[in-house]
Amino acid sequence: MRTLTLTTPQTRGPAVDRAQRILTNRGYFVGKIDGVFGEITGRACSDAKYALGYATKNIKPSYGNDLEAFLTGKRKPTPAMRIRASQRKKKTSLGEAALKIGREYVGVKENPPGSNKVMFSEWYGIVGPWCAMFVTYCMVRAGSKTFSKGTRYAYCPYILTDAKRGLGMTVVQPDDAKTGDVVLYSWNQDGVANHVGIVATPPNGGISFIALEGNTGTDNSDGGEVMVRQRHVKDVIAFVRVVR
Repeated sequence: MRTLTLTTPQTRGPAVDRAQRILTNRGYFVGKIDGVFGEITGRACSDAKYALGYATKNIKPSYGNDLEAFLTGKRKPTPAMRIRASQRKKKTSLGEAALKIGREYVGVKENPPGSNKVMFSEWYGIVGPWCAMFVTYCMVRAGSKTFSKGTRYAYCPYILTDAKRGLGMTVVQPDDAKTGDVVLYSWNQDGVANHVGIVATPPNGGISFIALEGNTGTDNSDGGEVMVRQRHVKDVIAFVRVVR
């Protein structure tokens, strides 16, 4: 197969669809399988190569025969790749671990619609808007001691307050945001945090980024589904790094 990469216009077709499905099966692709090789697909390729132990110079947003062979088990990683993969796994942050867990639930919806009844609110013990409960679920499963089932957090402003106080997490500047950081939004830009997600692709100095969110939709929030969304930095009240 020819190597798939980011192009203008974007590459489309069955080959991209196949790549997205394989990346999804291995837990790297978090978007909608649409047969379009865009930013999210490219990032998934880079994430896969990083986790497989590719040399840093070879970690690029592209998909070809070698990557597919490693992902499907037709080819085994080299000893050098296994060493790098092991070293990188030890360096995985809490946020990155939480993001990986959250990716498993893309597409999960509350049932019935508009009820706020979903596995994350049921787990937390409160039936209500559940974006923060989704993040809490992911962080607790990742091993965070800052987030806690039933007590911390179901309310976005409390996350921001405790981050500003340095209670197990800290506020970081947009240019310093990393994959796995928590992102809090203020849609009215009034100083009140009213939605939250986990950064999948940071802004890296740009004006937009990709986030994994619970209780969202094609609008801003409270849409009742776990989705991957493209967001704008102007709507962010804080990026937060969880340290324990």
